[in-house]
This record gives sequence, C-alpha cells and structure tokens, in this order.
Amino acid sequence: MRLSPSLLSIDAAIDNVIDFERQIKSTPLIGSVTVELPSRKELSIKIAGREFLGHLDSKLIHQLGSKVWPNLDRSTTVMRWQNLSQVDLIEKLQKALSNSGYDLRYNELEGVSKVYGITSPSFVEMNQATFRNVLIKSLRPLGIQPRRRALHTPYGEVAEEFAIPGSRHQVGLTCNVVYGLNNGYSSFRVNWGRVVLVCKNGLTAFKCTERHRWIHNNVIKIEDFARKSVEAAYSHLSDVEKQISAAQHRSLNYSLLDQFMTRLTLANATKRRVSSRLSYEFNDTGLNEWSLSQALTFLGQHEKAIPLRVRDDLTRLGSSVLEEPLLQILSSPGVVTPSGFYGILR
Repeated sequence: MRLSPSLLSIDAAIDNVIDFERQIKSTPLIGSVTVELPSRKELSIKIAGREFLGHLDSKLIHQLGSKVWPNLDRSTTVMRWQNLSQVDLIEKLQKALSNSGYDLRYNELEGVSKVYGITSPSFVEMNQATFRNVLIKSLRPLGIQPRRRALHTPYGEVAEEFAIPGSRHQVGLTCNVVYGLNNGYSSFRVNWGRVVLVCKNGLTAFKCTERHRWIHNNVIKIEDFARKSVEAAYSHLSDVEKQISAAQHRSLNYSLLDQFMTRLTLANATKRRVSSRLSYEFNDTGLNEWSLSQALTFLGQHEKAIPLRVRDDLTRLGSSVLEEPLLQILSSPGVVTPSGFYGILR
C-alpha cells in the first residue's frame, strides 16, 4: 500500500476526516432499488424517487460487487464486473440491493447526493480519534510509539507510522496504522512490514493481513486487537529468522540461476543491475539463495533508476526467494495478469 505524506499534523488530519464524516447521511435500502450505469465510471442508485450518484473506482465496484459475489477479492470482483453485459450487471445489482436491509451512506454537495458507501445492519461507527487513543494506550507498554506524522492512503484514509523498539536480530519490524473510514468498506488496520536491519533492505508486508484488521464491530475490543496483532508480528519475526538461516544454507545452483535470469521479464538495463548487485551479495554473504533474496530486495528498495512498479515486483520476488526455495519458485508457471501480460517471471 502506497502512503503519501500530509502537510497536516496527525491531529488535524484526523479531525478533518471526523468533520467530513459528520456530514454523512444515510438512507435504508428498503423497497425497490433502481440502478443505472451512465458510463463505465458512473453509477446511479434510485430509491423512492431520490437519486444517488457514485464514482465507480475499484473500491466501490468491490463493495457493490460483494453483494452479488460474496467473498471474492477486489481484482476478481472487478474482472467479473467488467465481463458482464450492462443489462445483466444492472439486474444483479438491483436484485442484491432491493429490500436488502443495507444502509446507503451519502453526502450532499451542491444539491447532488454522492454515494459514500454501503453499510450492513451490524455496522458499528468508529471515531478515528477514539480508536487512535485506545490503540496508543494499548501499544505504549510494549514500547511501540506513534511518530505523529500524518500520511494518506490513495483512498483518503489517514495513516500514521509507529516506532518499533530496536532488535538484536537480523530482521526488524515496521508498522503503519490506517485509521479507517465509516463507509462500510474501509477498515482500521495495522500493516506490519519487515526490514533487514543490517542494510535496511525491505521485505514485503506480512501476508496474514486478515489478522490485523478491525472491521467496525464490537466483537473484538481495540485493546485485544492491538495485543493479538503485535503477538502475531513478533511470532512472524521468529519465523523469518529461521527462513534466513535456511536460505543461507541453500547453495545457489548456477543452472537454476541461469533459468531464473532468463525468465525475468525485465529490461536489459535492469537485468544488468540485478547481475551487478548479485556479484556484490555473493562476495558479501556467499553463493546462496539468501544472497539472491538480498540482491532483489535491495534493488526494490534503493535503486531509484528502476521504475516504481518494477521495484515493487523485485521486492515481492526477493521476499518469495526467502520464503521458499528457488527450485519451487521456478517450478511454478508464470503468472499472467488480467491484461494478458506476464508478471516478473514469465
């Protein structure tokens, strides 16, 4: 998840969100609901003679699509949405929303009602400042402190980086907290990352993100949510230390390395950077798969000449080499994106 810095203080940024959400209204989806799609990016929902307009970004498509296709991830939902004819899509949306018991949340701007989100009857509204205060109080005894610098997600959520106590191990933690919105889609979440302390190489975020989301209900108290999230993160660090040791003991087979370099879908200039960094890592930590992981994650984190999207791919691939043997990675077929292009390995 990309975070951008804010010019506001963390308190001011959160207050802005709270002030905005005070203007949000809601209406129940009772009776017949009419859906229209004026364009690929516009949605119209009509209830009892009132019209609500929505901007169809991937977030809103996923939220509405989840009422039609439950339990699908965002990319799969967007693909199904785009592959349906407009007539079939409208029919499915109207059936899913009519008499559904959901609440449509909206704000009024210059006489136009704009869709903010859809919430279920069990939805619990959460004040972002309240959540933050309870979370800070819960994390403080563990030495985890807010840096008090406001960040923003691409969807307008406020985020904040937390400082983690130093570690005597090879790998440390990074922590960003996202203060969710009350739109039925955005959750409050703690995003843990991993960093190799020796050289500050970044690894990918943890894959077990579902354990670190507070999703607007009273089933889990914020204090318990914070404690369980931290416990899972530190337990994961222990696993990463074992993975590093295992990768250091896996000698790098030249034949596999040649196959790996051949399958990389990178520009020649980027491939040369990979080869150059590999030579450095081999001299530093030996001819093993940990060196390959380090080379890839180093380029993903530090090589500004490489495009950002490619750097993200290199970081993910470097983390994969740490988590599973290179032979296993190369035994898997290349991943083709929905647009028909290969991922970083063809």
